[in-house]
This record gives sequence, C-alpha cells and structure tokens, in this order.
Amino acid sequence: MEWTDTLMLEPRRPTPDNISRTVAYKVRVIPVEGVSLLHAEVRTHEETEATLELLRGFRAARRVVLCDTSFLVDDTHTVERQLGHTLVNSGDAEMLVSCGSCAREVAIGARDAGLDLASVVVCGDAKSACEVLTHRLIPGDTVLLLGLDRWTCDRLTASLAKRLFPSAVAA
Repeated sequence: MEWTDTLMLEPRRPTPDNISRTVAYKVRVIPVEGVSLLHAEVRTHEETEATLELLRGFRAARRVVLCDTSFLVDDTHTVERQLGHTLVNSGDAEMLVSCGSCAREVAIGARDAGLDLASVVVCGDAKSACEVLTHRLIPGDTVLLLGLDRWTCDRLTASLAKRLFPSAVAA
C-alpha cells in the first residue's frame, strides 16, 4: 500500500455556532426612528431558532414578531403550532401578528404558550398584517419580520416612517 499526503475532509456538520453565524448574514437590521426591524430570510427550524436568539439579544420595550406563514411547507398543523410556541418561548415575543395560510395555527401555538388574546392578531395577507403592525407599535419595539419578502418589508418600513414621523417624510 502506498502512502499519499492527501487529506480527506468530511463535510462540516451544522452546529449551533455555525448556524448562528450563517443566520447573521440572513438577517437585515432596518432602523426606523424609535423602532428596530429585523428582516430574517430563514427557512429551517435551526435558522429560526438562531434568529430568535438574535431577537432576544436586542434591548427592546417589546419584542414583536410579524410572521408570514406562506414560507411554511409542512401541511400538518403541529409544525405551525410549534412555531407559535417557539416564537413566544425561545424568542420572548410579547406580540404576534401572523398572516398566510397557516396564520391561525401559529397564533394558536402562541396563545398556548402564554400570549394573551390582545397580543395575538391573525390577518389574511401580508399587506393587512403590515397595516395592523404599523398602528400597534410603540417607540422602543424590536420587530422580527419572519417570512416576509424584501418588497413587503420595504413597504412596511416606509409606512412606519410615515406614521411615526409624518413631518420628516413630507419635507
């Protein structure tokens, strides 16, 4: 048998640290005067958990999650309810606005995890969810935008800036 100096590398298995670093590149922080928006383009459970860890790291008056469930591909309601539960328990969410085809199930999970009825809103689509969110935010909130596309996120940002500081937008 002949010896060679070839090094065989195994594929790197995902670890929580690797996932956290990967998620940091998928999260866009959007400052709006008085409110912080975290736009997360994540798809897996592990990435969602790492994103919620980032959310917990922000100092905030309240942690709010706007979740568009259109990105969920599992049609069993267990996964959606578990997501709602995770948003509250792992992300310390104090308010949830949910939209999309599985919005109701995510909201049920959040309610089961302890959010009161007034802190959970279910909307039919992302546009109405953004309108609800625009009128319910207070200065100091940190908002995780989970599952929203970039265009919707940019519209929400403009709407928030217009509502919170109408004179600055008009000038």
